[in-house]
Amino acid sequence: MSNKILEVLREEKETQFKGRLYYTTQIRFLYNTNHIEGSKLTAEQTRYIYETDTLLTDGTTATNINDIVETSNHFKMVDYVLDIAEEPLTEEIIKEFHKILKSGTTDERKLWFRVGDYKMLDNEVRFTETAPPDKVKEKNG
Repeated sequence: MSNKILEVLREEKETQFKGRLYYTTQIRFLYNTNHIEGSKLTAEQTRYIYETDTLLTDGTTATNINDIVETSNHFKMVDYVLDIAEEPLTEEIIKEFHKILKSGTTDERKLWFRVGDYKMLDNEVRFTETAPPDKVKEKNG
């Protein structure tokens, strides 16, 4: 069975035309996802990073380098998702998503932070507790 949206996204990924579904999805999806995680990048800065691989600043606001790196990595991850969209979702693929997103961030240099693997420490997302490290695999399996 053919998936027309996937076909369109893959075609537009190759052509890189602005304003179409792929372009809009990359920018809007990333902007909203990053803000859930606390990124301070604006929608305009997100678009600018996507289009130019540079950051447009006002000269007075500090921008966390992780926000910039993760933004760039997110664009790569969406492309990876499109490449493997027809494969069954596996634990290895989910870990690869994490590896793509966190590669090159300051988290990668932390001994306790395991890029592309299960967490070692408790954490929360926006004041919501998550599974403890020893229960992650069980809860996601």
